[in-house]
Amino acid sequence: MQVVNNLDIGGAQEVVRTLSAYLIERGSPTVVCTLRDGPLRSEIEAMGITVEVLPGRSHSFLSLAMFLKEIVGIRKGLIHLIQKYQIDVVQTHLLRSLDFLVASLKLSYPNLLIFWTVHNYLFELRADQLPGQRWLLKPKRFIHNALYRMVANLINGFIAVSDEVEQAIQQTIRVDQRRIVTICNGVDVRRYQRKVNRMAIRASLGLEEEDQVMILVGTLKEQKGHSYLIQAAASLIAQNKHLHILFPGDGPLRDSLRQQVQQLGLDKHIHFLGSRKDIPDLLAASDYFVLPSLWEGLAMALIEAMASGLPVLATCVSGSQHVVVPGETGLLVPPGDTDQLRQAMAEMLANPERAKKMGQAGRTRAEAVFGAGKQADEHLALYQKEFKRNGER
Repeated sequence: MQVVNNLDIGGAQEVVRTLSAYLIERGSPTVVCTLRDGPLRSEIEAMGITVEVLPGRSHSFLSLAMFLKEIVGIRKGLIHLIQKYQIDVVQTHLLRSLDFLVASLKLSYPNLLIFWTVHNYLFELRADQLPGQRWLLKPKRFIHNALYRMVANLINGFIAVSDEVEQAIQQTIRVDQRRIVTICNGVDVRRYQRKVNRMAIRASLGLEEEDQVMILVGTLKEQKGHSYLIQAAASLIAQNKHLHILFPGDGPLRDSLRQQVQQLGLDKHIHFLGSRKDIPDLLAASDYFVLPSLWEGLAMALIEAMASGLPVLATCVSGSQHVVVPGETGLLVPPGDTDQLRQAMAEMLANPERAKKMGQAGRTRAEAVFGAGKQADEHLALYQKEFKRNGER
């Protein structure tokens, strides 16, 4: 059972969808459990994957009685699903403090395998995760890290999505390295290599055949660095009226980013598309992929872009350094550096043939290194290894 905080459109949710589908293909029945419904649910169910929705948390521990009632309810729901589907393995994604609740299932089912998946290099509790209670950040961070350190011995291990994430886990909670396994995210490359009517997709977006189209796929939040891309693009668009940038996705910075675009007079060139389910089509209609993140774990969108054959421009942060081969499959620039981002964008636009070759090399690398089949096989090997260890105890 893959347990994820929500089924919004996002990288970790794509991991859950793809991993579940490939585990099922390999004869390992898999159920997806979420604590908040979302637009990805219908797509997951359309693939023949069972989705169960449990009521999540709506109260903090400051409302102790309601908090405990919700926690007990979630635990009862998880136990019901374990019994209903005869679950052997529970793997979590984006649960944060609810990871500890899942770990408590070991008290009822000692032989149940439990793995916490960590998707982000910034493993510590962040200020943006407590928007209304920032004054609680330091004490909650201390308690959070202490609990992870204490409860880590109860579960079967951590799954890190990149080597950098593995290092972050060790540095933050000082867990034994032997309890962490790195399994890189994988994508279903078949979804990004379908034949599509590129010009029809462009026409639906109001784009012409001769337009040069960049795309950034990601939630509209600080981490993804949209603001830096907007700043970098301003002077390039002034020189190149055929340059357009697509922003599929939604998030807390939507209004402020729109305002930034309006103030710079870029409304006709930077397109906010909202939450979309047709990301493979949008990638196929684009010429370049840009991801100016300030931090990452292992960005699914970056791998998806490479699988689509796009040259990629990303920041030199955790995960991206592992995915992109500079000069071969794309370019890397320092995070938060608008000038170098602008220069790299200009370099790509001025050398379309070189960019095309980088896109082709990126597709080959995505298939060989980041295929979903490889990811599923490594998970199955981990499960089987842990089952064997349990049997030998």
